[in-house]
Amino acid sequence: MTHEYELQRYAAYFRGWCQSFGEHDSIHDKDTGICWLLNEHQVGFVLRPQLARSLYREVLRKNHTPVLGLSRKGARIGTLHYPLSGASDKQGIAAIIKVLENCSHSCLFMTSHFMYGTGTRILTLSNKKPLPIIYKEIGSMRIRLD
Repeated sequence: MTHEYELQRYAAYFRGWCQSFGEHDSIHDKDTGICWLLNEHQVGFVLRPQLARSLYREVLRKNHTPVLGLSRKGARIGTLHYPLSGASDKQGIAAIIKVLENCSHSCLFMTSHFMYGTGTRILTLSNKKPLPIIYKEIGSMRIRLD
């Protein structure tokens, strides 16, 4: 069964600015290098620099954002496909579903955390809006769960 959700996207007013992800549990897959951050109100996906650049091209530099498709096989947005297959990915996807289903207004924005290095960015899905002093709303986006 397919479900589709609309969420608001936010970007920092100034390049490189972002709020901290905050307290969380982390799930790290040593084989793939993927790291998920989980807490009660949000889910984060640690972006490696190469993946972040590809994602920026697909999402942030376009007026119309393509639909993000999530399935057991992977994530797809525009021409970017990212395989998701490990046990950690299943937990991450389950946490995403929980955030989306428990709130009528989900948000997508970048965060950081000192534990993951200075330049590391975390793609964050939250049911709480980010700090308005740091972020501006840049549009909406759809997520399709298969």
